Amino acid sequence: MAGTTITIDDTATEGLSRLVNAAVHPGQMMSAMGAYLLTSTQRRFETETGPDGEKWKPLSKRTANRIIRHGRRRGTTNILRLTTRLYQSLVMRSDETSAEVGTNVVYAAVHQFGGAIEQYARSQRLSLKKIRGGRARFVKHGTKGAELRNVTIGEHTINIPARPYLGVSQADIARLLEIGEEQLREATP
Repeated sequence: MAGTTITIDDTATEGLSRLVNAAVHPGQMMSAMGAYLLTSTQRRFETETGPDGEKWKPLSKRTANRIIRHGRRRGTTNILRLTTRLYQSLVMRSDETSAEVGTNVVYAAVHQFGGAIEQYARSQRLSLKKIRGGRARFVKHGTKGAELRNVTIGEHTINIPARPYLGVSQADIARLLEIGEEQLREATP
């Protein structure tokens, strides 16, 4: 599974390691923990909050005003979930000693860590047609009444803020410890 690897490097790691080592069949425990982590990650998309508890940066005005379907504007809701591609690509994998949550979507890292996308200058021909109010609209080449224009778009950078969705919060660590203890209680005769 391609994606981001998160390493727990706080005091809870020691407790989690003890639980895993104490289990007779840790694979079941890891599967339960992985299922919880997947649900927790999906919940971050719904609440638009990172593992550290901070709300994600809102969409830019330009992105929010983008028209997506039938003249409907994008709006400011459902950050990272307009097409649900990233949300639906989240998967969990576990074995006897580990549980992972990740995605294989190419652009996942840009949304997790943020980044700058360099757009190079370009020139192209556009077909525009006048509509009501004197405004122009993009149309297919060859449309009746369309006018061809040469347009140059300058070099620019698109900055995407980090919107972390992968990771483990303090509440997640507490729940993982509870899951481990529950699994040990069930295994004890």
